[in-house]
Amino acid sequence: MKRRRNNLSRRALLAQLGLSPIWSARPFVNLAAAQARDAEIRETPLSSFQKLLTPTDEFFVRNHFTAPHLTEDGRLRVAGRVRSPFEISYAQIARLESRTLTVTLECAGGGLGGVSTTTWEGVPLATLLKRAGLGPSTKYVRLVGADGGVEESQGVIPFARSIPIEKALHPDTIVAFQMNGSPLPVEHGYPCRAIVPGWYGMDSVKWLARIEALDHADTSYFMTQHYVGVRLANIGSDQHAVTAMRVKSLIVEPRSNDAVAPGPVTVRGVAWAGESQIAQVEVSTDAGISWSLASLDKDIRPYTWVLWTYSWVPRTPGSYVIVARATDDRGNTQPPARDHLRIDTYELNWYHSVRCEVR
Repeated sequence: MKRRRNNLSRRALLAQLGLSPIWSARPFVNLAAAQARDAEIRETPLSSFQKLLTPTDEFFVRNHFTAPHLTEDGRLRVAGRVRSPFEISYAQIARLESRTLTVTLECAGGGLGGVSTTTWEGVPLATLLKRAGLGPSTKYVRLVGADGGVEESQGVIPFARSIPIEKALHPDTIVAFQMNGSPLPVEHGYPCRAIVPGWYGMDSVKWLARIEALDHADTSYFMTQHYVGVRLANIGSDQHAVTAMRVKSLIVEPRSNDAVAPGPVTVRGVAWAGESQIAQVEVSTDAGISWSLASLDKDIRPYTWVLWTYSWVPRTPGSYVIVARATDDRGNTQPPARDHLRIDTYELNWYHSVRCEVR
């Protein structure tokens, strides 16, 4: 999706969003409205962040609509700008040559409990697209779920997202039918879902019902009205599609308001960088004044979070602010704070901090 400029004045845009012209750097989030529109929200417990793989029953859930009732006899349709549209049952997909990937998925709206990691088994999306015979003009691939509901002035519509053809044909983009070695649970997309590794979770469409090749950028509802970054400009706003995950780290232990004793303390956390790899994690125990390198787990790879630890020895009692920041292998580092001109609720990757007491 190309960058777009909204020609509304800043004041008019703020008025439409119900914001005052003077506001803090905290992103505008209406949690009550968000929870009302989501059919199911489940957080990953912090205890799950101390291991590489998240157990299936602890994997976070963000479902836009109510989960549909599907069976393996249902059929997935591949159509659009292709030479030979076809349908294939979910059971047949599970019998095709597959591959297994370990992938971290993160909710585009962030939150401490909105990220998890597991193994996924599935068929490369490219296998199905090539069988259909892509036309030379294909630019995007739309992934349409079997779930749907009422959206504002749209009436009843299915959930759908589109990805560029280059990402669709990448061998690591798959139509998954298993997670953690077992069939997908209903809340995670049974019988089949997309896994678009390194991109925010909304692109890994669940309950996949249709795959459509497009010769143009997708301007449908969930591509233009949701999951769009908005930054205020001198006149109006600049907008961009939310796609690849940004580098991010979380402190898992100690937790905010924990009390620890003087002496050795192990600070633990996780960090990830979407399609990139984590190069380093730095930790500060004095609210960002000075920084030291954390130790990274040896298992470092794209698409997957890495566990890290830092040995801290507080000498005196008091209140301490611990801060973490990660850098990926392309030189991207977490920002210290949210861009104060951003007015959307996505790509929330600034420094994570906790306050603890030594006593």
